[in-house]
Amino acid sequence: MLFSLAFLAACQPLERPFQPEVKTSWRAAPGPRASLYVEPVKEGPANLDMAIAKKLQELGIAAFTGDAIPDRYYVHGEIIEAAGASYLSWTVFDPQNRDTGLYTNEKLPADGNPADLPPKVLDAVVATSASNIDRLLGGDGINVATLKKPIIFVPIVTDAPGDGSESLAAAIQGELVKLGLDVQPTEAGANFIVRGNAKLSPPTAGTQVIQLVWTLERRNGEQVGKIQQKNRIKAGSLGGAWGATAVMAAKGGAQGVYNLLRKSDPEYFKAES
Repeated sequence: MLFSLAFLAACQPLERPFQPEVKTSWRAAPGPRASLYVEPVKEGPANLDMAIAKKLQELGIAAFTGDAIPDRYYVHGEIIEAAGASYLSWTVFDPQNRDTGLYTNEKLPADGNPADLPPKVLDAVVATSASNIDRLLGGDGINVATLKKPIIFVPIVTDAPGDGSESLAAAIQGELVKLGLDVQPTEAGANFIVRGNAKLSPPTAGTQVIQLVWTLERRNGEQVGKIQQKNRIKAGSLGGAWGATAVMAAKGGAQGVYNLLRKSDPEYFKAES
């Protein structure tokens, strides 16, 4: 009996004096890839922070802008003037506002105001900055060289009679591919868009004039140039299938697009030749 009582006493829970009734736990701040605030850049291009945050999101970083949230990693951007040149500098800070020692500097074009970069230059700055920040945080970054390659999307041609809307779009896609250009079936991933529009004049003395306008645009909406084609046809002859006519029209349009691309991005085509 004495043995049994001693055994039972030994199994009773021990008192824990001075212990809190509710356990507490320490919660670490999210890592920089899980939550990264992108600060606005003083004297930099408008909405640069938003553009870089969006690009970082594409790279798997939960970047955000707007109101800062306490206890988060953030990147501080600023324009630096040194040795007669302008640089865009990004520095990563930890949730306690301490410099992590991770930074990247990107040289900006010598001509022009850093706060007012042309759309094409701004796109390159955004891609390079996001790529560099991603690498600082352990990512693979972006192969910026591939961004210079023209990748084209051609939507349906508007206002074409007969089956011209579809046949013209398909024909110019085929001709652009023959010229060595990369054409995508969807807008996603394209950096250039070729829009086609047709205008048919009213019949006059049994004939009509068909006018085709091909517009080359960058993905951000900047217009690179236009190609216009005109031809007099028999009235009503394009009311059905365009057939070989679509291919003939597309040849001239595609060559015009190719020439516009060579003028807008001469360095890329020079490297390719």
